Amino acid sequence: MRILGALKADLNFQLKQGFYAVYAFVTVFYIVVLRFLPDAIVSTAVPLIILSDPSILGFFFIGAIVMLEKTQGILQYLVVTPLRSREYLLSKVISLSILAETAGITVAIFAYKGSVNWFLLCVSILLTSVFFTFYGFVAAAGCHTMNQYFTRMIPYILLIVLPCFSILIPDYNTLFNIFPSVSALKLVYAAFHPISYMEILFCLIFLLSADILMLFIVERIFDNKIVCEGEGV
Repeated sequence: MRILGALKADLNFQLKQGFYAVYAFVTVFYIVVLRFLPDAIVSTAVPLIILSDPSILGFFFIGAIVMLEKTQGILQYLVVTPLRSREYLLSKVISLSILAETAGITVAIFAYKGSVNWFLLCVSILLTSVFFTFYGFVAAAGCHTMNQYFTRMIPYILLIVLPCFSILIPDYNTLFNIFPSVSALKLVYAAFHPISYMEILFCLIFLLSADILMLFIVERIFDNKIVCEGEGV
């Protein structure tokens, strides 16, 4: 299958560019810091840190990948290959989700002493990684240099991450639930602390729907920027 070939190429590309080394360093750093924190703080800090792996790092990495592939001329060659836009995008999502799952589970194993709903944790990391990878692609669209992307990514990431702090406010406004990042945080938190099943179900359905919607949005952006114009993202 074409997507398997693309996935293998993406994994090799990310390995050569040092993405695995960065993930390993950040994960070890998180674990060491959490080891020195009181258990009461760790129980809240672990979900937040695990959320940051597939969100902040995944968001940054997809932008870096797009910029590198653009600089190396890889995106221009995609126009004349049999690889479809959706296959290209899904390959990126899967490869970065593998990194996110590995980092998140490793942090949970070595830094958290309580019980963990491993199935919910894995699903939460996957859905979160998918959303932020697509979101990062939207932010990278139209950028031509890394400096341009770095400047553009700041308002994008603040827009989607700041609403997460709303859950720290007692009786916070449920209007913030329209942000997929809030549902993502609730799902990751639910893997460590019990919340209502209805709330978990709502967050799962909402985040999955957001992922599917983002796929269509990003696919259209990719087709317009690469296939139609043939000039890179």
